[in-house]
Amino acid sequence: MKQCPNPCPVVAANRNSMAALRAHLLEGYQCLDAWLALSQLVTDVRQRRDCLERAAVLAPENEDIQVAYLEAVLVVEPDNRAAITRLNEIRTLRLLSDVKTSHFHEQPRARLLGDILVSMGAISPAELREVLRTQQTGTPITTDRRLGQLLLRQGLITPSKLAHALIIQQQERSRLRIAPQVLGEYLVEQNYITPQQLELALAEQLRLDQKNQRLSLGQILVRLNMISESLIERAAREHDQAFWAKYGY
Repeated sequence: MKQCPNPCPVVAANRNSMAALRAHLLEGYQCLDAWLALSQLVTDVRQRRDCLERAAVLAPENEDIQVAYLEAVLVVEPDNRAAITRLNEIRTLRLLSDVKTSHFHEQPRARLLGDILVSMGAISPAELREVLRTQQTGTPITTDRRLGQLLLRQGLITPSKLAHALIIQQQERSRLRIAPQVLGEYLVEQNYITPQQLELALAEQLRLDQKNQRLSLGQILVRLNMISESLIERAAREHDQAFWAKYGY
């Protein structure tokens, strides 16, 4: 999969073109902006839900997107108890965000990337607070991916440590079933690769990214001889097939 800059220039130029947005995604880009834009263009409620589901994968800590996704789920499945419960949790937490007491306990949730890195001893709490305050441009950090990139640029962590933290976070989300499955998780679940191989591939991807050499996870796995090109292509098709089938493509 390819990464998109944020904001995405392709989406900025084609926000109202469903064909252009779909073509962009079919090229293999993990584009949050495209999924959000597509969710505003589709008329079928199931397609809107599916678009927001993909956006929720790419921005798991963005509460507004999570709420939009859960609300879209309930339009299609009004009796979905899991979605109702999670949506109520988020709304309750928002109401009580400034009025927490010792008797209030949040439901179990996967830890944020920064918290995982602190627990690993990769960074200190003070370093995390400083990095979370601003980016180099002064823009507040809002996503785990940008946090990881900034930590790498500042030399506070290594690609290996970041990859290990991402694996831990992915496993926690999977165990708690709070985020849709991503390709790396699918490859491990289907026994195409091991968790250790995924971690090594993520670390290599991050190291190359630091050198402005951007390769997809699949390309990295093939390069490291962890999986054949034909097998990764098959797995990627399997992973995407269910989603695109809902669009009739």
